[in-house]
Order: sequence, then structure tokens, then C-alpha cells
Amino acid sequence: MNKENHTPFVSVKDVAMWYPYHGKRQQKGEKDWIKAVDGVSIEIEHGEILGVIGESGCGKSTLGKILTRLENPTRGDCLIDGVSTKEMIKKDAKKFRSTVQIVFQNPFDTFTPRDTIEKILLRPLKNYSIGTDNEDRRRICIEALEAGGLRPAEDILKRFPHELSGGQLQRISIIRSMFLNPGFIVADEPVSMLDVSVRADIINMLIELSKSKDAAVMFISHDIALTRYISDNIAVMYLGRIVEYGSADEVVKSPMHPYTQALISNCASIDPEDKQETISIEGEPPTPLNPGPGCYFAPRCYMACEECYKRYPEPVVSKTGHWAACARIGENGK
Repeated sequence: MNKENHTPFVSVKDVAMWYPYHGKRQQKGEKDWIKAVDGVSIEIEHGEILGVIGESGCGKSTLGKILTRLENPTRGDCLIDGVSTKEMIKKDAKKFRSTVQIVFQNPFDTFTPRDTIEKILLRPLKNYSIGTDNEDRRRICIEALEAGGLRPAEDILKRFPHELSGGQLQRISIIRSMFLNPGFIVADEPVSMLDVSVRADIINMLIELSKSKDAAVMFISHDIALTRYISDNIAVMYLGRIVEYGSADEVVKSPMHPYTQALISNCASIDPEDKQETISIEGEPPTPLNPGPGCYFAPRCYMACEECYKRYPEPVVSKTGHWAACARIGENGK
């Protein structure tokens, strides 16, 4: 494949989401901004699962909302198959919503509590003219529920959301999103509110649907071990920026950025024989209010030097395409 002429299925180009700050100004005469996302560029291919990890408040969910156009970016653009999502929405919003779907964190907030599961599932099928009539659409629902391990499907259809578990509702949420055969799915912390016993089933369901439908998936999580399991590639976010990107195995096994190294050292290892020293991160994540001008992680970094506070570092790229934005790569053996 000629990469120069290749168009990625999902392309994010220098996206930023800045919110005006209405509190007390830090500097007189200058407008303050909360930079939730600050210049993110990534690519996702058909059938690829990209994991996005980082601490709470790093901008992961905001990035997901930008990609699904629940938020319009302050700067930059997102493209699906080379076409701007902004233009897609203008031209045919209905088609865009069938192409791009989102699975939210809390399945109990996803559905109208007054509707039965049958009514909830039939609605998108009717809206998008899937199935010949209601009987055919009901058959589609039953087959999808059965395939998703929700049995007996006839009984599930009669129930209301509050009568089902979080795991069952999240499966139904994923099934509903796949009715429209989306090319791209954003899964925003889809298992964080579920019992550990059902998480694997939901994750395996996402993997299977991605591969069988050749759909691109952005999997947003703070769980590094889980993200490594599900993802082909991983992007690490800190304070609105991606600080490291590479294959899931490379990022987890050989992290380049001090922030990634600290995150991984503080999570339970997948390999029980892997003994690594814990790296402490001092203090709480700083506010995204006017960060910079240097490396955003510098105030908490165990390797920071004077240069780190002066300018934001350029990415250092390895031969495999694994990269990190850090001025001190190579000084700690990475």
C-alpha cells in the first residue's frame, strides 16, 4: 500500500476544544481558555481498535464527543473516508448518525425508562427503513438479542430498562448501535460501571463486532490492562494532548514518555512475574486553564529539567512508528 496516497478511514487533524473561562482572569487584558483538547491528530483504519487512555479530565471523552459531532471543535476537523464530518452533517445528518455511533459509559442513562426494550430497538429500524414491516423488524431484534447472548429474546423485548442489569443494557446499547452498520464507533468507558464478571463479555462483543463488520473503534478508558487487551494501537492523553502513540504492546511494554511509564508502573501488571518499580506522580493533574508554554506534564514529571518548561516538545518517532512527545527520551533507557 502506498501510504502517500492512502486515505485513513478516520482522520483527526489538529483538533482543539477550548471553552471560555468566566472566572477571575489570570492576566489582565487577556482572555482565559480551558483547553479540554489542544491540538490532537490521529488516524484510525477500518477494523482497527484505537485505545485512548489517561487520567480523568485529560480530554478523552471530549475528544470522543468531537468525533461524533456532539461537540463542534474550536479548531481543526475530523474526516471520515476523507470527508469532513462537518460537511457530512450539513449534507445528510441522518446518514452521518448511521455511519458514526457512540456507546456511553452509563447504560442506565442510554434508554428512555418508559419504553420497553422492543420499542427502543424498533425505533432506529423504523427511522432508517430497516426491515420490510414491524414483524420483520421484530425478527431482526430477536436474532440480534439471541446472537448477543440475551436469552430468551422474547422475554427481554417485553422488559423495561430498569428490569435489566447494567451488563444486559450495555449489550443492548451495542446491538442497537450496530443495527445501522456504522463504520466508526466511539466506546466511552463502556464497561467502567459494570461488574467485573460481565466486563469480558462486553469487551469480546465489541472486538467481534469490530472485526466482523470491519468497523473502526475508539475505545476510551482509564484501565490500561483492559485497553491493551482490546486495542490494536494506544494513544496516551495528558491535559488535552496526545503524549504517546504506538501499537498496544509497544506502548505497554516499552513506554517512552515519563507519564506513560508512571501510569503503567502504578497499574496491576498483566504478567504476574513482571516486577517493576512504581513511579510516583506528584500532585493532582493541573487545570487545563491556559496550560504551557512548556511540556504540560513538566510540573509533575520526575525527569523534568529547565528546558521542559520553556517549549512544548516535538514528537520523537521510533522505526516502528511508536512516538512520544518528550525532550528527554533516551535519558532513562527508553
